[in-house]
Amino acid sequence: MRLRMWASWLAGSAAALLLAACGGGGGGSAPAAPASGGTTTPLTYSAKMSVTSGEVGVGRTLTISALAVDSNGVDVSGNTTFDWTSTDSAVATVTPSSGTPGSAVVRGVAPGTTTVQVAATVRGSDNTTVQLPPQSATITVVPASALSYTLSMPATSLSMSDGQELPVKVTLLDSNGSDVSASVSNWAWSSSGTAVQVTASQNSATLKASNGSPTTAATASVSVSVTAPDGHALSGVIAVTVQKNGAAAYRVVTTKGGREVNALQVFSNRPDTFSARVLRHDGQDVTADFDGSWSYTASSATLSATEAAGTHDATVRTSLAGDTGPVQGSLTVTAVSSKLGERRSATLTVTENPLWALVGDNQDPITLLLLAPTPVEVTARMKHLGEDAQFTACRDWAWSSTGPVSLSPSMVMLPNQVRASGTGPGDFTITATCTAVADNTPLKLVFYGTVK
Repeated sequence: MRLRMWASWLAGSAAALLLAACGGGGGGSAPAAPASGGTTTPLTYSAKMSVTSGEVGVGRTLTISALAVDSNGVDVSGNTTFDWTSTDSAVATVTPSSGTPGSAVVRGVAPGTTTVQVAATVRGSDNTTVQLPPQSATITVVPASALSYTLSMPATSLSMSDGQELPVKVTLLDSNGSDVSASVSNWAWSSSGTAVQVTASQNSATLKASNGSPTTAATASVSVSVTAPDGHALSGVIAVTVQKNGAAAYRVVTTKGGREVNALQVFSNRPDTFSARVLRHDGQDVTADFDGSWSYTASSATLSATEAAGTHDATVRTSLAGDTGPVQGSLTVTAVSSKLGERRSATLTVTENPLWALVGDNQDPITLLLLAPTPVEVTARMKHLGEDAQFTACRDWAWSSTGPVSLSPSMVMLPNQVRASGTGPGDFTITATCTAVADNTPLKLVFYGTVK
């Protein structure tokens, strides 16, 4: 998912540009701007891609992004032109997406492998332009009948403060939008510099920032990779800026039912919802300080989001017709603060009309009461390309739980239903699994709840 560090273009800066690409490369330069004391302090720049290896099915799409940042951690993508190319357009094409600088949509054409490249050209305040070396990603296209896999990143870029520890989670999604992160174990994390230390377990990691300088920011790239269940390698990058010592850092957090999420499923007759807020590096909720306009930009023409008046609660819809899909894309939330002079973003991966999916009709989160221990019926419903399907379209139904909850058969003894009862106070999960009869696709749905 992609959290951009937008900030105002530094007034009077960028008269000198020393450009360096992530992982090396050349660049160009322009006359340097004088700093205090008559010296010159040239900025350095880097370009990064969110995906360095990815996968997409024939006829399906994959949203990828690039950004340009300066050595102070300022995202200068708004002053940058991104030129995208595919080395083999017979395998996959790439098209810039409107509304979000640096975002592009890759569409699978035929099985095979191609390289998607982006060349970033930065324009300075004096209209001088310099091109950064191209960045590239290896894209594998699989047959339309096969499941494809995507890394849903929590952010393309993050802003952190010295000493801050930030938990992050990367989600491995299949083309139905199902979380299959637990099905693989070969997750690998790394950091390109000492500004960020990474402690990881599977698809979760804790980033620890370090920068004692009172005058300059420090940067590092955090990389994560995994081999998908079909054997193809997937990898992504998070660009991290550690602000100068004492400076605040902000990030947009997207939640559903009180939990952080970076992926959603929406259906032609069933929208989904989420909430967005802004947290400071110390965990303080500073959403009220982001008093400017909030925007929701989708990479798919059939995806839209509307915000409830007076809130930052959004409803996400697809205009795809029933029996049409799936389409997998992104939705970027951008929050602006005129008070702080800040602009921050987060991105969710959204799957429209999955081929197969399980959905629940229960309140999220489910609430069970100990003082009135009445069992609650929990139901998992089948969806096929956005339309309702019979539970018999899935076989081998199984239910499990964690936390203070017990499960028993439903009143009507259907395999896609259980009765849940609280056994003590606390949080719990209930998981339903089954396998689609038509093509043996494994499906899973997790219900979250609390016992009071």
